Amino acid sequence: MHDQAQSHTPNPGGLPELTGPRACDALTPMGLGQSPFCMVIFDARLRIAWANEAANGLGDDVPAAQWPGRRLGEVLPHLDAGPVEESLRGCMQFRIEGPDGKTTGAVHIMREVTERARGQNRLALADEASFRIGTTLDITRTAEELLEVAIPRLADAGSADLLATVINGDQHAPPEHDQKMRLQRVALRWPDDRPPPAGYLRHGWLETDPAKPHHQCLAAGLPVYLPAFGDMTPEQLKEINSGTGFDRMMAARQAGAHSLMIVPLTVRGLILGIVVLYRLAGSEPFTTADLSLARELVSRAAVCLDNAWLYARERATALALQRGLLPRQIPPVPGLQVCYRYLPAETSAEIGGDWFDVIPLPGNRCALVVGDVAGHGVAAASLMGQLRTATHTLATFDLVPAQVLARLDQITADLTDPDTTATCIYAVHDPATRTWDIATAGHPVPAVARPGHPTVFPDLPPGLPLGTGLGDGHYQATRLHLPPASTLLLYTDGLIENRATGIDAGLARLAATLTTISQLPVTDACDTLLATLAPTPADDIAILIARTCS
Repeated sequence: MHDQAQSHTPNPGGLPELTGPRACDALTPMGLGQSPFCMVIFDARLRIAWANEAANGLGDDVPAAQWPGRRLGEVLPHLDAGPVEESLRGCMQFRIEGPDGKTTGAVHIMREVTERARGQNRLALADEASFRIGTTLDITRTAEELLEVAIPRLADAGSADLLATVINGDQHAPPEHDQKMRLQRVALRWPDDRPPPAGYLRHGWLETDPAKPHHQCLAAGLPVYLPAFGDMTPEQLKEINSGTGFDRMMAARQAGAHSLMIVPLTVRGLILGIVVLYRLAGSEPFTTADLSLARELVSRAAVCLDNAWLYARERATALALQRGLLPRQIPPVPGLQVCYRYLPAETSAEIGGDWFDVIPLPGNRCALVVGDVAGHGVAAASLMGQLRTATHTLATFDLVPAQVLARLDQITADLTDPDTTATCIYAVHDPATRTWDIATAGHPVPAVARPGHPTVFPDLPPGLPLGTGLGDGHYQATRLHLPPASTLLLYTDGLIENRATGIDAGLARLAATLTTISQLPVTDACDTLLATLAPTPADDIAILIARTCS
């Protein structure tokens, strides 16, 4: 819309009307005819007295030379020639006084601001996308953020569909251009007052047909631009699309969509998915400028999605590696009922290096081990596997717990840089004496629940974390005697750490929970403990529960 202003005030005091040459002559010294701005002189009755040549740029309806004697709304019917207070932006007005000092007319200077304002809005929206899209490494959330930026400022409704390989963090590249693309809708945004069409819901699947232009455009990284989508016949739509894609197009049109853009999410020459944007009834069709902005927003989102996809692939690799390195089952051990659980983080944190083990020893004894490598990802999981293997090897020499930790400390220092450390707790149970010899290397203290007593945390020398290379003399073992039906819990810090409440509160919750569940079967106790303390863990958790038999 052009900025303009006009008043419907009647001719004040019956002033003479000023039109034609008189109006032009009154302003000739000012050189307004050569002004690059669109300039119009109105008489006292707000009929046009004169317009310069630049006024032709306001529209093609009536040439500016034919404007005199007409109202502004007559020569520019596409304009909203409303009250002055509704249209003052971007305009200038001043009175024309005759030789006698009386008002004889007014000059109205107009400037085309619609496209400039739209350009500024597009630039602002693109800038906003830079910090609103990609705030996390979660693929679904990134797709949702894209739609939150684009709707309703660019489109009225839309969705984002990603390839299954991207959603699952698959190591394999997306399909070739001549292969079907199987996409799942991960984000959907529709006006609150207009429900999405039936069946147009999140998690729905779409499969493209390589023989159709729709697929060929997307596979080549080109958008599908249908500004007059609502005017196309079903046959025309079916020609460019097919299958579930055609069904979705028809459902959207029945819900009021009349203009459509489908923009591929591409990065590094790979297509990750598509973004579908609609204009609904009551909105103007998309323009090529809208398409350009949509492509820019989607391009930025594609980079963020690629980062999230890379993270998902690395997380899946680390998780597979870690699970492959952890024991799949533990051997039966005399005098104990043992249960374990490993729970990977469910938040955006990467997989860590938590591990556990149960190692049979001579004389019906056994060693229970729980450790935690600092850091995350494949490197942490790999070091975890090396330390678990080293612990098994050291256990075959039947070393006391303090000696095992001293040697693990040196091994860790040899395997990593000085900034990489790990924690570990090593406990040996002797069923003949019902004793436990326990040593720790910077690891959380175990929890002990005895029948008829509250849970306690034994006072153990903390020991240095593994990786210092200081070796012997820095680890000490403590002997505990636990009666039958006692429960010993070894765990990693993910079970008790909570940024909001602190470790002390986590230990208190652990003690209260373990006291409550200490009479449950060990498998039930494991599950209840995790469900109570870490329903959605922010870090990996490994636990071992051992209950002494009667």
